[in-house]
Amino acid sequence: MKHITKLFVLLGVTGSLVACGDDAKTIVVGASPSPHSEILNSEAVKSYIESKGYKLKVKEYQDYVLPNRALNDGSIDANYFQHIPYIEKQIVDYGYEISAVCTVHNEPLNLYGKVKTTDFTDKKVYIIDDASNVERAYKLLVDNNIIKTYSVENFDKQHPVYTSDINVTIECVDSGLLARHVSDGGYAVIPGNYALNAWDTATATNYKILGESTEVAYPNIIATRNENVNSEKTNVLVEALSQPAVKTFIESTFGPTVNYSFSDLRA
Repeated sequence: MKHITKLFVLLGVTGSLVACGDDAKTIVVGASPSPHSEILNSEAVKSYIESKGYKLKVKEYQDYVLPNRALNDGSIDANYFQHIPYIEKQIVDYGYEISAVCTVHNEPLNLYGKVKTTDFTDKKVYIIDDASNVERAYKLLVDNNIIKTYSVENFDKQHPVYTSDINVTIECVDSGLLARHVSDGGYAVIPGNYALNAWDTATATNYKILGESTEVAYPNIIATRNENVNSEKTNVLVEALSQPAVKTFIESTFGPTVNYSFSDLRA
């Protein structure tokens, strides 16, 4: 009986050591489903990480709240779902000790509609109610002469503030409702990832009426905890995403909805 007990203890210790070893060689990244998770799970990224002796585990999140919380508390090694203005606001609001380490791609805000038009007089345009993106949406509409001026100084999700001499109605709605309004025959300014989650690439391309230039769009980033900015896991992940093959994958898979824009922010 003692021998059996010792054997169980030994197996338990061995199992723990193996588990620890696996954890040390597994890079866990929290990501939005599309395009982030798809980019991470591409053959180009996964094979590079495996060539360096690591495994990649992608944990998908459906919201914009949990990925930074999980990163900050150490549940994941990195995340990939946000742009720099968003992470900066999260750090200020919640005191997270996290940092952007590289940019990977950008998702231009596009104006979508099933019925193409250049005259939006007496029409309603839906925009995202996210404070970090609402000004981008207004600016897109101004740049394309859909409205003349705007103000977000007193922005309120239910009553967006803007002035215009063109009779266009602007309504801020939850991001998850934007694509539905387009499917119902309306018009909406939608971030690229939401468009891809709602439709396939071909449909998103077909519905696109106009959009931001790549110079304006905010790049999406890989973020890690501050103490891991230059860790080996972070280095391997950043190197994997810097490959030309990743650029090719993004361009061939997502077309104009997503643009590759890699930059190592630690340099």
